[in-house]
Amino acid sequence: MALPKDASSHHTVWVTPPGDRVHALRYATAGDHLYCFGDDGLGDVGDGTHVDATLHRIANGPPVAAFGATVRTAAPDEVELEAVLELLAHVALGRTLEEVEAAAEDARRHRRIVELVA
Repeated sequence: MALPKDASSHHTVWVTPPGDRVHALRYATAGDHLYCFGDDGLGDVGDGTHVDATLHRIANGPPVAAFGATVRTAAPDEVELEAVLELLAHVALGRTLEEVEAAAEDARRHRRIVELVA
């Protein structure tokens, strides 16, 4: 199933794993993929887990789409660096382009990035 048409980057996805509380996560899209960091709010959620997801334009804004998804850990090389930069857009990554690219690459290699597969 494709992502909801309203899915675009710099929005919030509220993810509810089975038997857990809702987690508001920043997400980025790349093509038909929706990525978020899975080492914080989804740290205990394993691959293959079905979750409920709701997209919001802003963190507390009204929902624009709701869907079920499966959590899948993405391999670092399959996540475009631009998507990682969008996930980190609220974080200072450096003072030069080289520092920013190095910090984003480090996050891509060392943080768990998950795809919510609709």
